[in-house]
Amino acid sequence: MFRRAAIVCAAVVALAGCTQPKTAQTAPHSRNLITADEIATINVSDAYEVVDRLRPTFLSARGALTPPVTYVDGLPFGDLQSLHRIQPSSVASIQYLDPMMATQRYGKAAGGGAILVTTKH
Repeated sequence: MFRRAAIVCAAVVALAGCTQPKTAQTAPHSRNLITADEIATINVSDAYEVVDRLRPTFLSARGALTPPVTYVDGLPFGDLQSLHRIQPSSVASIQYLDPMMATQRYGKAAGGGAILVTTKH
């Protein structure tokens, strides 16, 4: 029993030594979140273009016939086209809520999902 435990422990230590050292890497992109750091890496003129370039799936209707609606800082802002009125430099993050989560949070009006824009204050 002791020998088996020692072998397992030695194997774990050996495998741990084979891992790559941690270096300064960028965090993987979240599927449902666009950060200001990501926005800074592209040249676009409005928030709609940000979403279109970085997460185009946010713009399509999922599980419903209606497209997602837009909220800015928690307040209703309009349909997807309203994203054209938001400057990318003012955006802290853009998050997508699927239809189920959006309906739970905002009601039937968000039945096609929601795009939540948080601005820099």
